[in-house]
Amino acid sequence: MACFVVSAAAGVGVAIARHAVKHSEKKKANAGIAPKIEKFGSDTKWSKKLAYLELMLFAGSFILAIEHIIHGEIVPFPPFFTAISEGGEIEMLKEMGTIGVAMLGILVAVWGIGVLVSDYIKFKRRKALPEAKKEGAK
Repeated sequence: MACFVVSAAAGVGVAIARHAVKHSEKKKANAGIAPKIEKFGSDTKWSKKLAYLELMLFAGSFILAIEHIIHGEIVPFPPFFTAISEGGEIEMLKEMGTIGVAMLGILVAVWGIGVLVSDYIKFKRRKALPEAKKEGAK
């Protein structure tokens, strides 16, 4: 009933981290420090990768919240969660700790695998290019 709160809270944390990383990337770009292109995983900026994770977290939380509203587990008046009004605070916290954390872990694992696969594909494509094309692409 409140498992989506875990993903939403993680989304807020990722949003803050993404903002900090983006600021760091801009600072490095303004200082003239270029990322090493030949290095694995350096083609896409980390702020963009974190933006994908943030989108996944917030979208999943929103969809789960809508599902819980449809099933009557969330109501538009205090205490908002029907489990709390029935005295199930411990049950709600248990669900957040088990189901919510498990969903968050799976979602982050899927995102991580996606990032690794896309970085690997980009790395292999870049290595397959002849040197003349690499120099012309810069």
